[in-house]
Amino acid sequence: VKYPTVFGGDNIVHYELLTPDDSIFQQFKPDSPSAKVGYIRLTRFSRASTSGYIEAVKELEKAGAQSYIIDLRNNYGGVIQEAMLTASTLLRDPHVVLCYTLNSRGGFKPQENMEYIVDKAYPGYLLSSETSTVSRDQVKREHPEYLEDGGWTSPTSYASLKELRMTRGIKPAVRMNTNNSGDGFQPVASSDLQKKKEMNLEELANAMSRNSQKKLVLLINEGTASSAEVFASALHDNGRTVALVGTKTFGKGVIQHTFPMPDGGGLRLTVAEYLTPSLHHVSKVGNLKYDSGIRPDVYCESKQGIPKNVGADLCVGVALDVLEGTDS
Repeated sequence: VKYPTVFGGDNIVHYELLTPDDSIFQQFKPDSPSAKVGYIRLTRFSRASTSGYIEAVKELEKAGAQSYIIDLRNNYGGVIQEAMLTASTLLRDPHVVLCYTLNSRGGFKPQENMEYIVDKAYPGYLLSSETSTVSRDQVKREHPEYLEDGGWTSPTSYASLKELRMTRGIKPAVRMNTNNSGDGFQPVASSDLQKKKEMNLEELANAMSRNSQKKLVLLINEGTASSAEVFASALHDNGRTVALVGTKTFGKGVIQHTFPMPDGGGLRLTVAEYLTPSLHHVSKVGNLKYDSGIRPDVYCESKQGIPKNVGADLCVGVALDVLEGTDS
């Protein structure tokens, strides 16, 4: 058995550097751009997981990791704010949407990346050759008032997507359904040359940003639930991942409050629901035909569980194959 030379963490966050020498999946050539892969496993989302994740990235970057695998298998969720804060470190554009919330009163509101970028706990933009302050610098140029104490203002819960795009500048998901007509995210008309020029410049800037990002694969399975599903869809729908590898996630995208009862029991009340950036329900709703959960791009089932030895994990091997395929 071969063991990694760079590893650390605890039962909440575990990390190690995968190289041709450390892993049984020795498909990478020593001079390959993906010869050193940072592996980070998150078992939940909490303040401890966020600090552990930042430490893992710091150590793996120091060791020369050139691409990454983030393992969310059997991550039951946790604190949704920490999940979105972690996702915000991997999304450069402050205007992308991490998820939408739909409350019991009919309110519909985007959870903007910018909200977490202006937060004092924001550690910076990570896993990119660009400076870690690039996203915060953009906010400083566009909305310096948001960086002041109490300066952030949330969008209204009763505006249309078209209005939110005009007033807040929110961006549509990269991976959108083709049948979502009338949502305000229609292509710019070819007759409008000025807008087309602006769009082309924006696309060029986005392409340059993507080229500076280190490649990322997420591992998911039926144990990936709740805020872990929000994290996965935030990155996937905004085009930050190479692929999702694994099996369909659990399918729990609701916000619930628990009220204690006099007999010692409790009443769990669903007060809101999360939708992905591409406007998909995570939870199954009524008699809708599609299943709940998030489907992987590349199927890989872990019938024998998740091995403690990362180098012997079949789905990690599949993720490495996916990363290698992007280099060819």
